[in-house]
Amino acid sequence: MNIIKFLKIISNKLLYVLLIPTVASTIVFFLTKDLPVKYTTFSTIYSGVTSNSGLAVEALRVDNVATQNEYNNLMTILKSNSLFEDVSLHLLTQHLLLTKPEKEIISIKAYNEFINSVPDEVKKLVVKGNFEKTYSNLKKYIKEDENNYIYRLMNFGNKYYSKQAISNVKGERLTNSDLIKISYESEDAGICYNTVKFTTELFVKRYSTLKVSQSNSTVAYFENQLKEAALKLNGAEQKLLDFNIDNDIINYYEQTEQVTTQQEKIEVKLQEVKMEYEAAQAVLIKLEREIETRYKINIRNTEVLRIREKLVDYNNAITAIEIDENSTNAKQLLDLKSKRNEVLEKLENKVDSIYIYENKSQGIESQRLLSEWLDAVKTQENYNALFKSMKDRQIEFMKQFKRYAPLGATIKRIEREIHVFEREYLSILQDLGMARQNQQNMDMRSDMKVFDDTQFPINAIASKKNLYVTVAAMFSLIFFLLAVFIIELMDKRIKTPSLLHQLTGLNVVGAFCKENKKKFINTEMIEQRAALMIFEKMRQLGSESPRPFVVQIFSSWDNAGKLFIAKYLSAEIERHNFTVKVLNFEPEISIDGVIAKSLDNEGVTDLEAMNLQDKINQFDTYIELFNAENIVSDFVISVLSPVSNGIDNPVLIANVKANFIVYDASALWSEADNFILDKLKNAVPNGLFAILTKAEPDNLEEIYGEIPKKRSFIRKLLKKLLKRVIK
Repeated sequence: MNIIKFLKIISNKLLYVLLIPTVASTIVFFLTKDLPVKYTTFSTIYSGVTSNSGLAVEALRVDNVATQNEYNNLMTILKSNSLFEDVSLHLLTQHLLLTKPEKEIISIKAYNEFINSVPDEVKKLVVKGNFEKTYSNLKKYIKEDENNYIYRLMNFGNKYYSKQAISNVKGERLTNSDLIKISYESEDAGICYNTVKFTTELFVKRYSTLKVSQSNSTVAYFENQLKEAALKLNGAEQKLLDFNIDNDIINYYEQTEQVTTQQEKIEVKLQEVKMEYEAAQAVLIKLEREIETRYKINIRNTEVLRIREKLVDYNNAITAIEIDENSTNAKQLLDLKSKRNEVLEKLENKVDSIYIYENKSQGIESQRLLSEWLDAVKTQENYNALFKSMKDRQIEFMKQFKRYAPLGATIKRIEREIHVFEREYLSILQDLGMARQNQQNMDMRSDMKVFDDTQFPINAIASKKNLYVTVAAMFSLIFFLLAVFIIELMDKRIKTPSLLHQLTGLNVVGAFCKENKKKFINTEMIEQRAALMIFEKMRQLGSESPRPFVVQIFSSWDNAGKLFIAKYLSAEIERHNFTVKVLNFEPEISIDGVIAKSLDNEGVTDLEAMNLQDKINQFDTYIELFNAENIVSDFVISVLSPVSNGIDNPVLIANVKANFIVYDASALWSEADNFILDKLKNAVPNGLFAILTKAEPDNLEEIYGEIPKKRSFIRKLLKKLLKRVIK
């Protein structure tokens, strides 16, 4: 379907195109003429959801998902059922406290309707001049019972106080800003104004309460966690302190380091003293042997040994005090050294007496050896004492090592425990700081500011009645045209020659239009063209055939217009100076017991046709029929009964070269038509063609070109332009 065809369809439906929008707009006009006047107002709130409050000094990255979630929460609060109930209750309280209507609160008409519907038991709940008390009484009065006045008012569709009415409050975010616009429409200017005002106040209050409560709970949680962490940390630190006190530990690591350092020094010193001691002992033994061997002097007598034992004791005592760095026995040390000197003098005197007594004749050499021996004894005894003290000192330090080893493991474990509790404490402390910062930030952000206060609506909203009327007219027209377009696309009628060719596979040799009452269309000329085209085909097929040349006209169903075609064909044949005879083989039809002519005879009154319905089965060929009926003519047109009624004499019709099957353009194509066509093709194997009847004149332009019509200059120009741009 192209646009030209669609415009033609619209042109044919022009009356409906004009009538349907007119009727629809008229109906809408009368339905909307009494629409109530409405008022609207709004307020704007600064939410501060995305803006930085200034407490966070670091650069903040805007989380679009979190921001959108926050605004979704705001919109959910604004559309919550509890908020609608609260606004409704505030309006009720405000109106019940009035003694007379006030323009800024409620109109006279709305007030009278309201106050007359309020039962006495509800009026008794009003505390004059006290909004909060009245509000509290009304809230306590509500219960989920349809007989409860306030519950019924809120839930059963009242146009001012119902939750359904207040749910028409609109909340929207202005672009990507922090501003939220709250708007409302109502028939009453005062109620409209106060609904927005109460909604704004209650919304801000609910959001602030929710956010502050949330942040306070977070801070309280972290404060409790911090107290628990502090107790754990203090307990672990006290445990370490008690352990150190019990084990005389001031600083374990310094003490162990000092013990280790001293142990290393003792080890080195012990090795040095041991070497010195062993060297001194070797020298002493050598001198003693030499003295005894050479001079026969016994220096190991009882007196000398006794003195040496005293010297050993004093040396051990002195060395023990000197080695102990923390010793404070300085006076005792001096006494011991003095006594040691006395012992040394005794030893020297004893050695001298031995020399004088036993070695008078030995000379200076023996004296020298005795002096060396005495020095060796002193040295050996000193190193001996020092060696013994160092060994004792080493043993004491080893005991300290054994003592410090398990203490270190315990201290490590306690310190790890302290470290864990300390990190936990610091982490919670940091979280608490962030929570307090967030609390302050939330307090600043949750304190929403009303950017634009609610204004009392003075002027009513412009009526949309004209818009409704226009929309009704436009949409009714669009829906009608859409319906026409859909019906045209889904139409299964044959309608056009091209569609007939597509459905049957037969060449269409001509097409007739239906009777048209429009005077500006010359249907007679169309029918003459069709008859001429069919006659040309007949002459082509019968150019080499003997006379008379037989033409058979079939149809699938009754009322296809076969006799109508025969009429025009016979006229066209005679116009070309040929003789023609029409044979009608269609049977009569009985309707309610009355014999009537075939429906194909409708509109055909001037056609001379031989009625041979009863003789069709008496002949096997047309030659026999012509001879029997004395038919002499150039052309014979044989009009046969519909194929759907059966083929009476298939032998008679089988050998004809010119066969035309007629189809009604207004008929629907079905599977039965395919079956009948196949049946006819089997019966008439040669020269089968299609003819279309009762078609719309505009649908025949595809075979006849432009249909002659009386058109205005504008229509001619428009069609010419459309043909240029549309194929």
